[in-house]
Amino acid sequence: MSDEGQKKDVDVVIEVSADKFEAHVTLVPLTDSPEFSPDELRDALSEEGIKVGIQEEVFALLKGEPQYNKKLLIASGTKPKEGKHGKINYFFEGKEAVKVKKDEKIGELVPPEDGVDGITVFGEEVPAPEVEKAKIPSLTNVEFSPDNDDLLLARIDGYLFIDLDSIKVAPFFKLEELADEYEAYIEVKKPLHENDFNGEDLKRFLKDCEIVFGILEEEVKNIFQQEKYEQRLLIARGRKVVHEKDGKIKHFFSLEVKPRIDEKGKADYKEIDLINNMKKGDKLAEILPPVKGEEGCTIYGKKIPSKEGAIPPLPTGENVQPDPENPDVLLAEIDGHVRLKGSQILVTPVFTVKEDIDFSTGNIDFIGSVIVKGDVKSGFKIKAKNDVQVNGVVEDAFIESGGSVLLKRGFIGKDDGKIIAQEEVRALFCENENITCEGDIYIKDYVMNSNIQAGGSLVVKGKAGLIVGGEIYAVKGIEAKVIGNENYAPTNLFVGVDEEIKNEMQLLKDNLAELEKEITQIDHTLERLVRLKLIKKGLPEDQEVQIDKLNGLKTEKEKDRKHFMDQIKELEGKVHELQNAVVKITGTVYPRTSITIYDKSVTVEESWIYVYFKYMSTEEELVAADLEKV
Repeated sequence: MSDEGQKKDVDVVIEVSADKFEAHVTLVPLTDSPEFSPDELRDALSEEGIKVGIQEEVFALLKGEPQYNKKLLIASGTKPKEGKHGKINYFFEGKEAVKVKKDEKIGELVPPEDGVDGITVFGEEVPAPEVEKAKIPSLTNVEFSPDNDDLLLARIDGYLFIDLDSIKVAPFFKLEELADEYEAYIEVKKPLHENDFNGEDLKRFLKDCEIVFGILEEEVKNIFQQEKYEQRLLIARGRKVVHEKDGKIKHFFSLEVKPRIDEKGKADYKEIDLINNMKKGDKLAEILPPVKGEEGCTIYGKKIPSKEGAIPPLPTGENVQPDPENPDVLLAEIDGHVRLKGSQILVTPVFTVKEDIDFSTGNIDFIGSVIVKGDVKSGFKIKAKNDVQVNGVVEDAFIESGGSVLLKRGFIGKDDGKIIAQEEVRALFCENENITCEGDIYIKDYVMNSNIQAGGSLVVKGKAGLIVGGEIYAVKGIEAKVIGNENYAPTNLFVGVDEEIKNEMQLLKDNLAELEKEITQIDHTLERLVRLKLIKKGLPEDQEVQIDKLNGLKTEKEKDRKHFMDQIKELEGKVHELQNAVVKITGTVYPRTSITIYDKSVTVEESWIYVYFKYMSTEEELVAADLEKV
């Protein structure tokens, strides 16, 4: 193309493609013999603004041999190059479930590749299309590797399912949400294929869940041997902590009142263990140390230490003391009844019953003295090591005392009661009952139809001072105002009578007689051997040994004879005392009263007053004398 005003020989036609990435040129001749210069083409391109991708080889071509009416590519831009979107490359093929293990690689993110920007023939930049990162489906039990952000790993053992919207690992094992840290329940999926998983996989799963203690190994085996799938199973059990139990006080006496149970299981309400007897030095209480606990452990292996138990102090109280050899033991300082008052332990030498002895108290058996402020009802028993005092009436009951018995009222019944005492008995009256006492018996008012045995004297000297009916034994004597009655009731009195002394005397005399026989027999044997020795002027060795043994035996027998004779002499002195026992009546003695002193008896045939009866050893008979002449 020539400058304006100049005649053109060639028309330079430039065509640019719609996308501006190509420009073509066509040289159209305007004369028959046109003249063309490549500069005209450059000017045309410049006027069009085409400046990128100009094809220099076309200029070279046109300079040598212009091409007319032919469309030639004169400029070529660069089209933008598309990039690649991101994607996920899976390491598994197929749509069926695939078994995977924890941390196994599932897939890898492929990052997007950017395209290349284009440029038009006018020098305009055309950006390449934008690329997208890979779309991440929803992930279930799948996670990116902590070491590689592009690598997808299975978070658990299970079956892998992949679709467009999700990547999921369905677990082989489903752990139930824990209620506490001591039990774990699990559900095991039914395997899709044989040997997909086993007990070792299950234990590894538990370890991954940090369950390391109390795994039930037998249950792990049973799950797969017995196909216990798709059910709730206890798989691990921790050990609960057992805290130390506080120490406590052990009491060595009953803390509650209850009836005794016999061999047949029947309750005896007369024996209700109201009293706790303790002797001096007996163990009353002891501190028991705390019971050792046990350390706990959760299924996660967390140790739970046991708390220490408290140690209680040793109780205090009355008439008690710690054991000098063991400060954890409390001992009784005296004999008595032990009871608990609050936290104190009391030992008392006297047991007091504020009301009657009946089913509310049961029988009494006490190591000390007993005081009853009420009555003693029929059929009940009192046994005391020391004294017994009853302020009320004793009915058909049993009382045994190691000391004295004091009845402020009296003893009455139907011959079913008995009192036994070691020292003395005192009562207001005794009617239809039995009393045995090693010492003296004092009845203030009367003794009626009763059986009395006194190792000392019986004294009835109250307002009535009456003894009537029954049998009365008093070793040292009897004194009363009235014996018998106007109806001549048979009344039997025995004084100076001690069957035990009589029996002992007879036994000693029998033993002495037998001993005399043995000594006589030994003397005869010795006499024969000595005579034989004189005749033979010697004896064999065995006969000499026999002589020595017989002499030794005779010496022992003679010692025994002396001992028996001494005992007999001592008993004869006691017999003399028995023979001196008397019966004194400061009022009237009625007929049919039988009186025995030692071994002599007399029956009163007419009423006498103010009289005494005595054994006359010289005449070996009983005599009655006026009491005023005594």
